[in-house]
Amino acid sequence: MANTQDLLGALLRRGMTDSSTRRIDHSLGDNGIGGLGGMLEQLGMAPAREPVTVQGREATNAPGIGDSLGGLGGIVKSMLGGGSQASPAAAGGLGALVGSILGGGGKSAKGAIGGAALALLGSIALKALRGSTTSSAQQTPQIDPAEKLWAGLRAPETAEEKQQVESVANLTVQAMLNAAKADGRIDEDEMQKVVGELQEDGITQAERDYLLAEVRKPLNTKELARAVPNRQVAAQIYAASLLAIEVDTPAEKTYMRQLASDLQLDDRVIGQIHATLGMT
Repeated sequence: MANTQDLLGALLRRGMTDSSTRRIDHSLGDNGIGGLGGMLEQLGMAPAREPVTVQGREATNAPGIGDSLGGLGGIVKSMLGGGSQASPAAAGGLGALVGSILGGGGKSAKGAIGGAALALLGSIALKALRGSTTSSAQQTPQIDPAEKLWAGLRAPETAEEKQQVESVANLTVQAMLNAAKADGRIDEDEMQKVVGELQEDGITQAERDYLLAEVRKPLNTKELARAVPNRQVAAQIYAASLLAIEVDTPAEKTYMRQLASDLQLDDRVIGQIHATLGMT
């Protein structure tokens, strides 16, 4: 059986477009979810500027990525509340995700990267939803346990919750592959090449077969949108789709507009997600 959390982490690690790494880097920076004025401050959680190590180098004082990792580490710990139930998406997981995108990581980080990928997308979605509805004069509501679960910010505590998280990961992978079909350029040969690269990350035969089966399916945003359980997951799926394509062709731009409509995401939420990923 395919582990779609691992697949999601692998797809983000490898990057489905040339811009994926840059967009993820921006999302973690001060203008994304990691800095002052970002989601963490809006939620009353001051970022903890902790020393972090990327590829063997301490990056506390480095601009951009180092500060982002430190801030996110403090925020995710605050969201999870610590303890033995902490998700793989905690600071180490987010560090593993970004470190691997920058060239580190590997099979040993596979599970952590999968959880961190969900946490990254979930954090982007929560920032967008709150930023589109909350003014500075309003008190921002706390993240409730259900929101944390959907966002990959806490570990599932029951079999039902575990299935919910896996369902979100499954929908997210499907969305990324669906978006890649938008301009008609993805084909079996191209996907075989992608799968070959992912095999270096230790994906299983079942995961390989799952990816190829999804590529063979026809483009269908409405069916995808019908399976989305709520607005938060809708925002996560939209963000993941932006990381899967360049959005530099008329077909891709049309696809993203249609996806936003099918997901019933308004312009303010869409604008927040684009800004977090550094897209105009």
